[in-house]
Amino acid sequence: MLKIGSLSLVQPTVLAPMAGLTDKALRLLMDEIGGCGMMVSEMIAAEGLRRRNRRTLEMIADFPARTPQFIQLFGAQPEALAEAAAMVSAETAFAGIDLNMGCPVPKVVRSGAGSGLLQDLPRLAAVVAAVRRSTPLPLTVKVRLGFNQVNVMETTKIIAAQGADAVAVHFRLRSEGYTGHAHWELAAAIKENLRIPLLGNGDIMTAVFAREKLQVTDGVLIGRGALANPFIFREIAGKPTLESDLGKYIRCLGALIEEHYPERKRLGKLKAFTRFLVLSRPGSRSWKRPIFLSQDFHEARSLLEATFPCM
Repeated sequence: MLKIGSLSLVQPTVLAPMAGLTDKALRLLMDEIGGCGMMVSEMIAAEGLRRRNRRTLEMIADFPARTPQFIQLFGAQPEALAEAAAMVSAETAFAGIDLNMGCPVPKVVRSGAGSGLLQDLPRLAAVVAAVRRSTPLPLTVKVRLGFNQVNVMETTKIIAAQGADAVAVHFRLRSEGYTGHAHWELAAAIKENLRIPLLGNGDIMTAVFAREKLQVTDGVLIGRGALANPFIFREIAGKPTLESDLGKYIRCLGALIEEHYPERKRLGKLKAFTRFLVLSRPGSRSWKRPIFLSQDFHEARSLLEATFPCM
């Protein structure tokens, strides 16, 4: 069992935050599948929350779930992040707050947020301290190994000292983006350096790989691997996946997209999920092409459902 602040997770596994993907629809679906210890939302702008931007407020709409949910906030200003965290604590049912200090997207970095904070350690410390003072909720921070060079020992030590309850490390530099292989060989040294739980992230595509990495971390975050195989969390927990499970998942996914997205966004969202579903499936070329070429959501949905029958 993984303990993060006052929260005890049944499984040491986390659905990692992914911009535009770990939204309400996907979290509803992953909660229904089960097996995951915790889910983290897509990243939410602190400034948007404090200004009560309509679109931002729509993004944080919570829902009853069996799986604890954290909201991921990003920004560069300690005051804005603290105000947003206080608002989440007072007005939502989220179980905790995660701070994004790992996003490599240039627009985010130029604003000083995301992995930009890895270059400004005094501000990084001020952000964690301000948010810690503003909320009683469990607090986690997600970082990378560093910006252009490794400084993760220093950043994680600062994060722990400022009161975070756990730290998640994507084992790549910001400059590496999502290329190459995650540097899991550094996990043991980072864990030894920490007095709070270490969660590891990067390249986890199978349950076997996840269990291996749980030997050197307290928990694992899974992003792309969970989109390619939405049953990976159950498999880590020891429950096998049946052939019919994927067919049921596809149908639930289509229904949730239709329910939670406006018509203009449905086709793009379905194609985005399909792109990940083909990652671990040989022979996908023959069936994915007509889906990606489709200009109609209902046609694409029908093609995908025909590919994965519900037995």
